[in-house]
Amino acid sequence: MQHQVLPFSLRVSAFVLSRLGKPFPGLTARMFFNMYSTPPKRKLRDSQLALRKTARVEKVKFSRYPFDDRPLSLVLYSWGTSGKKVLLLHGWGGSPFDFKQMVSALVTAGYEVITFDAPAHGASQGKRTNLMQWMHVLEQLLQRSGAVHAVIGHSLGGLNAALTLVHKQVSVPRLAMISAAVSAPVFFNETFQLFRIPQQVMPKLQSIILQRLRGDLRELDLFRHINQIKADKILVAYDENDHLVKQEQVSEFVRQYPAVQSLRIKGEGHFRIMKNETVISSVLAFLR
Repeated sequence: MQHQVLPFSLRVSAFVLSRLGKPFPGLTARMFFNMYSTPPKRKLRDSQLALRKTARVEKVKFSRYPFDDRPLSLVLYSWGTSGKKVLLLHGWGGSPFDFKQMVSALVTAGYEVITFDAPAHGASQGKRTNLMQWMHVLEQLLQRSGAVHAVIGHSLGGLNAALTLVHKQVSVPRLAMISAAVSAPVFFNETFQLFRIPQQVMPKLQSIILQRLRGDLRELDLFRHINQIKADKILVAYDENDHLVKQEQVSEFVRQYPAVQSLRIKGEGHFRIMKNETVISSVLAFLR
């Protein structure tokens, strides 16, 4: 997370967490965990609503976690009928319909497109979610869908896809990561610095993740898993002007992972990159 001007609500949260951190590190960690488990709500634009009307819609139920069999209802969307499936994964606070131009290009190119509202997003169930749950859901979806030609993930959706292909018993021929973070621990550390949260809160946060999610935050770091992503080919597309994901960090990941193909552009930022014609045409060429 690069330097940025925080919205008022986050400035208030940052002020509170920075003051509570030293005297109450456990309480601060719980508050931080709850805040970053609650995705922001958003309204779809008219063009996105129009795209949703053209989709085949299906409700499916998955288990919530490997250790929690309670059903979690998710809403899936699909277009095209070729049988050569491409799965799209949106980011935190995002929507499948952020891929509007990508969906159109993929269907025109002869692919069947599958996507879904992540837990606690859109029409899917839940108020809070996290990367551990996203990985478990994606594993179940890949097992349910059968052969998938490619997975394309934006932002946290890209990190989710890569980590799932590292830690779970699934694999795909192609993985495209667009403006994707490559390390959850680095993101949290940068947020701590931005919010001025004392570092003694971090071990408490790691303990909460271990107890509640039965996972290790340190393992959500792709730098620890170089050459372990179970995809035959990987494409990383990123923008120099991305203010949410540092291009220096992505460049270093690409340097350390020589099997990865990379595409760097300039001028679109974190969200508009999904509409960029060069990115879309490069993804189509990569899938071929």
